[in-house]
Amino acid sequence: MPTPPPIPAPEPWEPLIAEWRRSLRAEGKSENTIKCYGDVARKFHWWSVNPIAPPEVDNPDEWIADLPTAPEPPAEVDELKRLARAWIAYRVATTSKGNANNNYRALHAWFGWLVAEDELDSHPMASMKPPEIPEALVPITPDDIMRDVLATCNGKDFASRRDEAIIRLLWDTGCRLAEVAALDLGDDERPGDLDLNVDTIRVLGKGDKLRVIPFDAKTGKAISRYLRVRSRHKGAGLSALWLAEKGARPLSPNGIKLMLRRRGRAAGVNEAMGRNLHAHLGRHYQSHHFLKEGGSEGDLMLINGWTTPQMARRYGKSAATERAHATARRIRVGSRL
Repeated sequence: MPTPPPIPAPEPWEPLIAEWRRSLRAEGKSENTIKCYGDVARKFHWWSVNPIAPPEVDNPDEWIADLPTAPEPPAEVDELKRLARAWIAYRVATTSKGNANNNYRALHAWFGWLVAEDELDSHPMASMKPPEIPEALVPITPDDIMRDVLATCNGKDFASRRDEAIIRLLWDTGCRLAEVAALDLGDDERPGDLDLNVDTIRVLGKGDKLRVIPFDAKTGKAISRYLRVRSRHKGAGLSALWLAEKGARPLSPNGIKLMLRRRGRAAGVNEAMGRNLHAHLGRHYQSHHFLKEGGSEGDLMLINGWTTPQMARRYGKSAATERAHATARRIRVGSRL
């Protein structure tokens, strides 16, 4: 079912939002980012027209009456500042702090563009801090659980060989679901993303950044086995690396997502972990073990396509205590006495 078009923002903001979206596209932002940013700007301006008070407010009518009337461009910066603070407070109270933080960043970017285009004299959110996000540590998937998952792929049929190769690649490289799903074998005019001579894959990550990532010999073995059964598939002539089980068509990212959920259910893993098996768990697993075995944060940043060390620390923090204990036992400070 096609996604319905978004409800346009109140005039005359919608033409500006449309121009902003074109600007974001020219900057190379992903279509998902462009959509999310545009949706946030529209929601903010519609809320400004008909504001709703956060549930915990004692006197909602008075809270709303204290807000300025929804401005039209060129708007007063002070009015937008007050509305932005109130809207983010409303989003914190009615969604989640994480979602409100995303709304803050999108609205901040929207106002930044308006300033750059001389539609605003100054940035309404310049002195406003983003909502704090409570730290939620993601547990690392235990090795025995992943072995149970891989055990469901022991068959020699097409689906078993394909699924084992995908799962091993996700947990071995830490690549994002979309990156693995988009792997291509190439053709006579362009090189493929898979190189079994040196055991690497080439992926296109966020911001259209290309990375070449090595994989383990076991992963290479699983991929080679998959390629053999793939050569007899109806869709063998397609350039997409991963093929759907039936028909001559590529396996979509959502198809991989459903496959992981199905394999997790078959292994009894979903119940044990309290969540469905999903690709991003492989990213946490790879980050943790890379750092645990002595890999540097800088190298992890390069492999995972991060531009700041904060992401490497965040992904590795879930099991930082385990790594610290292992280091303490290796150093054996007490043995010096």
